[in-house]
Amino acid sequence: MEKLLERINLSSKHLDIVNATLQSYRPYAQASVKLRSVALFDQLLKEIYAGGKKGGKDGYGRQMILGDLLQYILTGRGYYFAVKGSEQMESFVRVIMHASNLLILMEDISVDVSLRNQLLDALASGIGNPFFESKEEGQAFQSLRAYNGVIVGNEGNEYDIFFDSILPKRVGEVPELLVYSNLIRKNYGYVVPLLQAQRLLGKGKYIIPPDFLLLRSKSEIFGLEVGYGKERQISSFSTVTSIPVFNVGIGSPEQPQPYRCGKCRKWITYCDKVIDSCAKNQDGDQEELNCTTCAQYQNGNCASIVYHGDAHDYAGNEKTLRYHYLCVRSDARVAEVLQRARTPKLIAPFPHLCGLENIGEET
Repeated sequence: MEKLLERINLSSKHLDIVNATLQSYRPYAQASVKLRSVALFDQLLKEIYAGGKKGGKDGYGRQMILGDLLQYILTGRGYYFAVKGSEQMESFVRVIMHASNLLILMEDISVDVSLRNQLLDALASGIGNPFFESKEEGQAFQSLRAYNGVIVGNEGNEYDIFFDSILPKRVGEVPELLVYSNLIRKNYGYVVPLLQAQRLLGKGKYIIPPDFLLLRSKSEIFGLEVGYGKERQISSFSTVTSIPVFNVGIGSPEQPQPYRCGKCRKWITYCDKVIDSCAKNQDGDQEELNCTTCAQYQNGNCASIVYHGDAHDYAGNEKTLRYHYLCVRSDARVAEVLQRARTPKLIAPFPHLCGLENIGEET
């Protein structure tokens, strides 16, 4: 990730040097003054960086800005690399999946208090005053910094607004990137990402499009919205454009990925074997890998093994969930289940695309 961000910083630095140098050129300096004096220009700046998250007409969302920037690298520039050949496409899919793992691991600060406070302190000192859009954000920071609990579900939800603004769209970005990586390597059609164009302007107003458009043979065009719960938005777009929209996701509507370990409550990443199969487009319709058949199994010591079955969760209750196997390996209930199991219980999930079953790949 650091190499990608380094290039973004170099591009920004390049533009900054060009702009600063040309300030000595009077026509350029005068044009710069006119730009800065445009009405409501400061409001536009909050769409480039904002010190927190606030709803409403004059709201802002740092998490969306950070997420858009990362998605721009992959879906706005990465395709120039991907189309250069099959090796580049395979590498591009690997980059997307490893980047997704990094985004998943960022979310560990929701349960790791020490890591969360380390990050909070680094952001506050490294960014300074712009890290807080107002006094309210500063107060929210102090409250979160003093909180020693987890932020999962309803636990710690009073801190969620500011916490949500720290990371790039949190885990919400991961399904969008994984859907994209599925679409570009399979034969569903040509993919038009609209992740950075979530307001289509025209006729003095706007409409909100789905996350992707899918262009298929026989003049077929479908919209694809990642996730569920946006029926009104989808209906509005379809009414205006006559383009049907389907909900898609990773995993299933009932159990969307990524999964959270029921014991440590951290999110579960995708293993190297799964990434390799996806990059080579050899995953087919597989939903999971049987870890006991993998060369990296290491007698159950591989950190990527997921146990799917009964175990005692973080609260001590016996539940059928997905767990890091290393988190529950010593659980007597797990040993019982594995001994009697007729289907694989030690697995690694594939980022299986759902929602396009009735469309299918083109031949």
